[in-house]
Amino acid sequence: MDMNLKRFGSMLMAGVVCVGMLAGCGASKDTTPVVMKVDGEEVQSSELAAYIVYNMLYYQEAFGMDINQLADDTIFDSIKEGCQNQVVQYRAIEKLAGQEGVTLSKESEETLEENKNANREYLGAKTGAFTRWLKYTVKGDEDPFVTYLNSYGYTEELYDRNCETMQLQEDIIEKYYSDGVITERFNETYLHAKSILIADTDDDGNLLTGDALAAAQTRAQEILDQVKANPDDFDTLWEENNADTAQSEDGYYFTEGDMVDEYYNAISEMEVDSVSDELVYHEGYGWFIIHKLPLDEAALTDTASYLNNTGDGDESTIKSAIGSAIVSEKLTEIVEAMEIETTDEYDNITAYNVNTYLPFAQDAYVSDSGSAGSATGSAA
Repeated sequence: MDMNLKRFGSMLMAGVVCVGMLAGCGASKDTTPVVMKVDGEEVQSSELAAYIVYNMLYYQEAFGMDINQLADDTIFDSIKEGCQNQVVQYRAIEKLAGQEGVTLSKESEETLEENKNANREYLGAKTGAFTRWLKYTVKGDEDPFVTYLNSYGYTEELYDRNCETMQLQEDIIEKYYSDGVITERFNETYLHAKSILIADTDDDGNLLTGDALAAAQTRAQEILDQVKANPDDFDTLWEENNADTAQSEDGYYFTEGDMVDEYYNAISEMEVDSVSDELVYHEGYGWFIIHKLPLDEAALTDTASYLNNTGDGDESTIKSAIGSAIVSEKLTEIVEAMEIETTDEYDNITAYNVNTYLPFAQDAYVSDSGSAGSATGSAA
């Protein structure tokens, strides 16, 4: 199945750290069984079952697992527990938004509508086995987009709420940026440096030994001595000698944990605009000659400045990384204070009958003799 709809995979990806639907907000009343309570709020099976189904199909597609393997008690219980945690996270995001006074702006609502329309158009333009199946399945007044969502356990209402909550989290991060909270964290926890690396490995990645290793270290020391004698030559020596081809002319912005300890610890002790007094060594990389640079707040929104940006359209920034970390910290506090209960119906959900807990007719995802329709009190 094609999961490359614009922002679709990331929006529906079931997992503890994801953001998604706020239950009970759909246009029609949800009559599926109550499976959980979070701070007294009832959670219907339609939501939990959708997350479970999506996870199962994701594991099948992404990891090539036979979906029947997912019926194993240990595996399925792990999936269900992860989806339970996901439900809780969603409520925590809603609560955090309330605490921060954040609601969806008109601009955010327009963005959501544009993305949804783009997804509809993208689906209509797709070809292949799944689209042929979809066109064969849809009849009469049925909506292909909704049929697509249903195939992954989702209703359109759940999709909308899922997207709204993702946008809500982005708006919370934007508030932290506007309020200066993210910038303050950046100035407190980030470092900026440019370094000349003399590698201790050969072109095939093998560690140097003997005379070759000694020669590389001698060369590194000579370059450091040149920099100390004339700091203005650093950039020229960087261009001529640096073995770190991933490093840009502006060096790296990073926080604790982004770099090897030797590198991070050395820079933490340096003054801005200074060069390391000694070579900094880490086996497998080599010797670093480090120039500590001042922080530039413009780097917060520059995708090129974010160390973990994968490229290829990745819009991650230091701003989003810091904002997500702050949100995560606050959500952890909220979740720890929440009262979470599950019902007997929660315990009844299995891989064999999870389809019966959806608010629409759906065949069993995992077949087993006598199991698919055996859920007492299910939504079927």
